[in-house]
Amino acid sequence: MDLGSPRRRDIVPPMSYSGPERRRDDRRRAPNITVRPTYAHIDSQALIHNLEVVRRRVGARTRVLAVVKADGYGHGAIDAARAFVDAGAWGLAVSLVEEGVALRQGGITAPVLVLGGAHPGSEDVIVHRGLTPVVWAREHLQRLAAAVRRSGAHPVAVHLKVDTGMSRLGLLADELPDLMDWLEGEDGALLRLEGVMTHLACADEPDDPVSPVQLEIFREALGTLAARGLHPQMRHVCNSAGIVRLPQAHFDMVRPGIALYGAASSRAVEIEELRMAMSVHSRILGIRELPAGTRVSYGHREELRRRSRLGIVPCGYADGYPRRMSGQAEVLVRGHRCRVVGNITMDVSMIDVTDLPDVREGERVTLMGAQGRDQISVYELAEWALEIPYEVMCGISKRVPRR
Repeated sequence: MDLGSPRRRDIVPPMSYSGPERRRDDRRRAPNITVRPTYAHIDSQALIHNLEVVRRRVGARTRVLAVVKADGYGHGAIDAARAFVDAGAWGLAVSLVEEGVALRQGGITAPVLVLGGAHPGSEDVIVHRGLTPVVWAREHLQRLAAAVRRSGAHPVAVHLKVDTGMSRLGLLADELPDLMDWLEGEDGALLRLEGVMTHLACADEPDDPVSPVQLEIFREALGTLAARGLHPQMRHVCNSAGIVRLPQAHFDMVRPGIALYGAASSRAVEIEELRMAMSVHSRILGIRELPAGTRVSYGHREELRRRSRLGIVPCGYADGYPRRMSGQAEVLVRGHRCRVVGNITMDVSMIDVTDLPDVREGERVTLMGAQGRDQISVYELAEWALEIPYEVMCGISKRVPRR
């Protein structure tokens, strides 16, 4: 796909005739249908609510940059972006240029910050699509300036990333002078240093000695910029955990991600009042009545200890329901918890409904979210799967339709 130009669509010329050939052509065009009952429900009002909660938390003077990378943490980036902008987000953050282009193609006009940087070959797309790249190397600046000159566009805003201890992306503090020299040169006028940022490595750790050190390095970097007359209007550091634990580091803008979807990396740094925006549901495909001693699913790793009724649920690890949860996970049926029995397979899981004798085929099953008075939380799924909540959300696969 040419990211620098509007999305091309395959054009099928209209047919002006009917008959066998037309009918065969119609049959080849498969309709867009949804038959399988497994789906993820996305509550857009919860997304709006969570953005408003974060805004109240950080105060009116601090902007909110809503992170919608990884398809909005599995919630659908375009719909999530619209909800966040409508609720007052200053802008949006993605990881990839391709993700930024998708937002633009979806009609999103708010500022879009590309956290993953300006990869070689992406600079013309960044300029054409009005994206704001994060930069940390002279080469980034040179390629972007050349793209601005080719396009004749206005100066492109960039955000400078300083590596204060994450040891991943960004430039080190002692590399700042060289970059500032370039910005003060002739080509530097083609770019506008709108922001400066860093990323916290341990903000969600209970005993975190790292973040205070990172903040001190960041403040020193700001001082270095100021001494050269550079005062970026947006200084930003905090992710979702940082918003909770480091109010002194809210600066001009914060970058919440998982908080906007209703969760946190752990309960210890969860913001109160958040509402989970995603729930995952299915229905019982069939009921198996099996005697005690029957071994179940691949590997026969579980043996039934009593005569059991097992519900067949069309959801498996290809849907993002991790196999590591086999024998541990629980689901909700009629508001009651039912354990997953045997190994989760690619397309199907089995649940024990023996204690609900009236349950029949077609019953609603909640794999994540609330049903009745109970709830299967993302934290439980993460614990069963030996993952973090981020992985659970992002792992719900594309074949699970979002409603």
